[in-house]
Amino acid sequence: MPPIRNALLRKELPWLVAEVVLLLILFNANAPELWFWLVVLLVVLGYRVERWWASRPQA
Repeated sequence: MPPIRNALLRKELPWLVAEVVLLLILFNANAPELWFWLVVLLVVLGYRVERWWASRPQA
């Protein structure tokens, strides 16, 4: 696999892969696990939104 030249994509790729894996787990989870994996996905997405909000340029 060729190296990723785009710095932003290189930085975001592990998070995107983790989110896709969590979605796949969520789609295949049975009832007791469903809530746990849903909370994990929401925590990861919440962390990403918070980091995006904190890193935006200040006017």
